[in-house]
Amino acid sequence: MGNVLRFVFTTLLLVWSFVTFCTGLWSIAGTYFFTDRFTIESRHDVCEQPLNNRCVTHYEVSRGNGKLDDFVPFIYQFDRGYLVEGWTVAKVRWGFSYEINGVQKPWPYLWSRVEWSLLGLAGMLAWYFAGGPRALRGWLRSFKHKIFTGP
Repeated sequence: MGNVLRFVFTTLLLVWSFVTFCTGLWSIAGTYFFTDRFTIESRHDVCEQPLNNRCVTHYEVSRGNGKLDDFVPFIYQFDRGYLVEGWTVAKVRWGFSYEINGVQKPWPYLWSRVEWSLLGLAGMLAWYFAGGPRALRGWLRSFKHKIFTGP
C-alpha cells in the first residue's frame, strides 16, 4: 500500500508541476509573440441579471482594417481610467509591453506567469529528488511483472 501511495503522490506531483510549468511558459510566449493595435470608440457596462451586482466594461474598438470589434480586458489588465475613447492601444510583437496613447506600460501579468513557471520547475525538481523516477520504475516493473506472469 505504501508503494501505491508513493506512486500516486509522485505521479500527481509530476503531472501538476508539468502542467503549471507549461501553462506559465505558454502564457509568456503567447504574450511575447502577440501583436494588436486598436482605437477605442466607445464603452458600455454589461451587468449580470437579475441583481446587476457584477458589471464588466465592454469597449467597442476599431481595428486597423476599420472593422468594429468588442474588447473586454482581463480583470486588471489595464489600470483604471487608461482606456479612454479615442485613445490607441498597441502591442508590438517581440516584447512584454504595450502602448496606450504613446505611453509604454509593462504587461501586468508577466511576473505571475514567471512565478507559475518557476513553481512548476521546482515541483518537477522536487519530484526528481524525492525519488519520483525510482517510484515510477518500481511501479512499472511490478506492473509489467503482473501483466506478463499473471496473478
